[in-house]
Amino acid sequence: MGRAEFGRVSALSEGRTEEIPLAVVDNEILALGFEMVGVKAVVLRGRRKLLEFFREQEKSLPHVVFVNERVFEEIEPYRADMLRKGKIKPVFAVVPDLEKPRGVRLRQLRQLLLRALGTEEIKI
Repeated sequence: MGRAEFGRVSALSEGRTEEIPLAVVDNEILALGFEMVGVKAVVLRGRRKLLEFFREQEKSLPHVVFVNERVFEEIEPYRADMLRKGKIKPVFAVVPDLEKPRGVRLRQLRQLLLRALGTEEIKI
């Protein structure tokens, strides 16, 4: 079995390029939870450190990167820039913050619905 920079290649995907997901979070307990289920976790705090990490590691990131809501809010400019450039990897999967969920996922879904329906009259 091969080894990727951020995780092992699973037996199911051996011979393919899919890697085990990575978690980039700002909380040690959340990182420990990811590592307990076999997902490598990186703990980073602050917009500058997060953006630096993602820009430096961009070419070697796995297809799926888990981020907690605070991290997602900090890296939103980076993610938006990647989408504008047509890059679809990585996919950022947002998980709730442990202290208090911030509703990031609900706001995203609301924006998608508004765009799809071409209206702003939906109350969610």
